[in-house]
Amino acid sequence: MGKIPYETRRTVAVISTIAVVGIIISLISILKGAIILFLNEFLLIGTLVIITPSAILDIINQRWLTSIEGQMTVLVRGLAESQEIGISIEGAFVNVVENKLIHGPLADEVKKINVQLSWGMSLDEALEEFRERVKSPIVNRFCVLVLEASRSGGLIRKVFTATSGFMQEMREMDRETSSQMRPYVIVVYAAFLVFIITSVILLKSFFEPLQGMPQIIGTSSLPSVSEYKDFFYRTTILTGVMGGLMAGKISELRVMGGLKHAIAQVIIGYMVMVIFVPPNWVI
Repeated sequence: MGKIPYETRRTVAVISTIAVVGIIISLISILKGAIILFLNEFLLIGTLVIITPSAILDIINQRWLTSIEGQMTVLVRGLAESQEIGISIEGAFVNVVENKLIHGPLADEVKKINVQLSWGMSLDEALEEFRERVKSPIVNRFCVLVLEASRSGGLIRKVFTATSGFMQEMREMDRETSSQMRPYVIVVYAAFLVFIITSVILLKSFFEPLQGMPQIIGTSSLPSVSEYKDFFYRTTILTGVMGGLMAGKISELRVMGGLKHAIAQVIIGYMVMVIFVPPNWVI
């Protein structure tokens, strides 16, 4: 599995949205009564159809990116060792690949750098293209440090050695930050479950009994239980999506990283509602 370009992910998201909107509009014109009765289910399916392809592509792309970032310290260490024994910077990149110090997506990217260097491209240009292809903060730091050291005429091997330690420290900090944020993701899920439980209790213990007590309601016009059900079903879907995106922002510092959490929360919330508060079309 390789990199999924941002343009591809954006195109898939737009096409999914347009397809869902088009299908709903077509069904409204053909089966208006059925749409009204099953509107909550159409909203659920439409939401999943829109966000699921984007979530899958984001997971694939993030795994590719994580694989590269996880080996960057090995790459830098290998380059530093090659420089220490007198190999040129161009030869150091070749040496790292030939000795199989790195593998997977990063090895493929370094091979591209080697090919570009063999074609006469400068190190600056090759690293600039490498940075543009990957678009990772860790890779960006690596490229900037190497390019600045190369332009200033310093000893690049010392830069590689220092960069290796720096990147290892940054990697450890990222892991520590991720572990510290994990409890907050659990809080987001717990808050969503509290919302679902509260909705079920209100419907089963308050609104449904209230409909059977006209002497308490009097002449005031209150929405029917079916309208309250529709409200809580739709609110559950919306809350699941927003809560999932929030969980992604907290855990990965990326809103797109929350799409998988949004899918999980929407499905969990709908299933709980169906079990304890059957939808209006269930007789």
